[in-house]
Amino acid sequence: MQGTFSIVHDIPGRLRLIIPALYDKRDYNQIQDMFTSIRGIESVRIEPTIQSMTISYAKELINRKVILKFISLFFKQTRFDPLDNIMVNISPAQRKNFLRSLVTGFLILIAYLNNTPGKVSSMLDYAVVISTAYTVLSHGENKFRHPDVITGIFSMLSMGAGNILQVAMVTWAVNVLELLNEASKNKLVLQH
Repeated sequence: MQGTFSIVHDIPGRLRLIIPALYDKRDYNQIQDMFTSIRGIESVRIEPTIQSMTISYAKELINRKVILKFISLFFKQTRFDPLDNIMVNISPAQRKNFLRSLVTGFLILIAYLNNTPGKVSSMLDYAVVISTAYTVLSHGENKFRHPDVITGIFSMLSMGAGNILQVAMVTWAVNVLELLNEASKNKLVLQH
C-alpha cells in the first residue's frame, strides 16, 4: 500500500516523514503511544506545524518497510484519496471553503445554462445568490472587509438587481481568487 506521505530522511534506525494527514489529527500523544507500542519502535516525535513524524527504531527488530506499512494503514492514505493529493498543505477549514465555492460555482453554471435573455429571475437564480452569499460570508474573520464581499456590494450597485447572476458570478470569481491566495500563503508558511 503506497501512501501519500514522503520520506524526508532515511538512515538505518531513524526515519523522518512528511505526512499531510497529521494536519487533520490532534491526538499526537495517542499517535506517539500507539507507534511506540510496536515492537522495535523506540521513539516517535511529531511536528504538527510541518506535518512531520520522526521515528527512531531498532533495525534489528523492525525494518523500514514494516514501519511504512503501519504509517499507511494508520493514516489510511492511499493513492485513491484525491483531496490529499491535490490539497496536501490545505487545512480542513480551507477544504470546506473550497468545497462550498465549488458547489456555488456549479450552481452558477446551471443557472447560466438555464437562463434566457429577458427571462424573469427564477428560484434557481435566487438560490445562486444565497449560495454565493453563504460561500463568501462563511470564511475569514472580518467578513465585511473581504475583497469578495466588497466586490459583491459594488457589483450589485453598478450592475443592478436585474443582473443578479452576473453579480453572483463576479463575486464568486473573486472568492475563488481569495481562497487560492489564502492557500498559497499557507503553503509558503508551511514550507518555511
